[in-house]
Amino acid sequence: VDAVLSSREGRIIRTNVHDPLGRPAEGVWALLDGGCAVIEMAAASGLTLLREDERDPRIATTYGVGEMVRAALDAGAQRLIIGVGGSATNDGGAGMASALGVRFLDGDGRELSPGGAPLAALDRIDISRIDPRARHAEVVAATDVRNPLCGPEGASIVYGPQKGASPDVARELDAALNHYAQVVERDL
Repeated sequence: VDAVLSSREGRIIRTNVHDPLGRPAEGVWALLDGGCAVIEMAAASGLTLLREDERDPRIATTYGVGEMVRAALDAGAQRLIIGVGGSATNDGGAGMASALGVRFLDGDGRELSPGGAPLAALDRIDISRIDPRARHAEVVAATDVRNPLCGPEGASIVYGPQKGASPDVARELDAALNHYAQVVERDL
């Protein structure tokens, strides 16, 4: 956000959000002249928001990122650039989507708890309540890595340990993300 604002006209926006564990926090993002929002995932769901003993990607959520996206949409942004580094999460953006009205349901139709581990129980995704503005926004993910979602070089195995995952937990999260990807492919 700071780097972009050093070269483009715009302003900092502060939004009440939830941190990776669901506690109140402040998310800082930028609204550029012309209506483009620049959001850093780490501002709401970052590792630096948690003490080392609080890190648990099984339960950490990107919900706060979705709250910043919603605030950007409220401010009139139609293009969003989201920097995806530095997060404490492993939920594949499910928390972010939840904040925008998407529902992640188990086989009994109950909404899943936040975090990466509950995705193993995902049965279906309901987008009927999604914020309609999200359907029309252009979203660009800004990243400096090329890891696939799953597998030995995937997000859970490579980045899980810095987020507090043991090797067993990283494999559990990898399987949950793989299942999530299959449901996304089927439902969306």
